[in-house]
Amino acid sequence: MSKMPAEKLFQTYMDLISKRESEEIYRLNEPVGEGIMRHSHIARGIELVYSELESYNPNYQAEKKEVDGLEIMYIVDGHGEFELENRQFASGEKGDVMIFNCKTAVKKAMLGKSGMNCISIILFTEDAISFLNDFLGTKEFSVSTFFKDIRKSDCAITFPCGELLEKLFLETIRLPAPYSKYTAKLAVIHALLLLIQKFRDKDSIDIRTKSDTPDAYFSGSIGRKVQNVRRIINSNLENEISIEDLAVKVNLNRTTLQKVFKEMYGLTINEYRTKARLQLAKNLLASTELSITEIASRSGYANASKFSQVFKKHEGMLPKDWRK
Repeated sequence: MSKMPAEKLFQTYMDLISKRESEEIYRLNEPVGEGIMRHSHIARGIELVYSELESYNPNYQAEKKEVDGLEIMYIVDGHGEFELENRQFASGEKGDVMIFNCKTAVKKAMLGKSGMNCISIILFTEDAISFLNDFLGTKEFSVSTFFKDIRKSDCAITFPCGELLEKLFLETIRLPAPYSKYTAKLAVIHALLLLIQKFRDKDSIDIRTKSDTPDAYFSGSIGRKVQNVRRIINSNLENEISIEDLAVKVNLNRTTLQKVFKEMYGLTINEYRTKARLQLAKNLLASTELSITEIASRSGYANASKFSQVFKKHEGMLPKDWRK
């Protein structure tokens, strides 16, 4: 079941550039978009795709509706806005995981100016369940429980990746080395088990639309406003925009904004801003010769002393030592 859709999705709409033992590289052709996709077969019902996209027009989505499956996408770099056929919207940025099921066909995709790099695990439900049961020597996985709420949802689901899950995704695109194809397969399986556990723990939560009650994993109208707050923060790390001003910018009550932001991202607004600023600072420390004072300013800190104090608290050492 899984081989036919995978071939249909790739070979019909893309040009095969090269083919090796465990990997195929495709170039997108018009009108699908611009970019490349590296495709690896992981196991029965489980495919892995690494994409570097400059533009993307998802006109082959109708093919995905032919199967019961999921696409689990980790955004390595860039961001994307997705309009679904049912007029729902979903968006994701660097560090996010997005999950699309076969019912949430994408009508339009809008990528950032620099495009988007992402890693996708594509699952064909019945075959993936059969493989996991055989591989793990169990009968625990079944169609009735396998990502059951997500497979029924009429919207894409977005959430921050988390450190362990991110490491597993990135393990799949390491440079070739002895046994790397096996470690990539194990990383995919481990990532799937983490995600299955994550959403099984959420069994008591309805991930579909609720009136006036946005779910942590559902991008409803309030959820989209909160995602917009995060984009505003990321675009203005050098500025100190108050929570009150952020609430006004997206037309949300301050209390609602704080509550939903924490539910969606697991951090308060100020905690998230600090984390984003420190990530920017580390990027500048590693890739530029800018002074600590200049990096502090670009990262939103009034002076180098305050910046160094916060950096040491979170990273365990001073910026100058981290740079070394």
